[in-house]
Amino acid sequence: MQYYYTRKNPDARGVIQVHADRCKDLPEILERVYLGIFPNSSLAMNSAKEKLQLTKVRICTCCME
Repeated sequence: MQYYYTRKNPDARGVIQVHADRCKDLPEILERVYLGIFPNSSLAMNSAKEKLQLTKVRICTCCME
């Protein structure tokens, strides 16, 4: 199980990246949104889509399983 986060705001292309708590690119604490604890990144991405009402959500490349 991992803790997962996203940035508060999408990038210039409107994409939000999901990061695990061990990620080297994890956003600063004031710039991130906590998604929850999940057993895999797919469930974290689904949570991000639901919570943020966005369709352009992807996993950070260093957090892929």
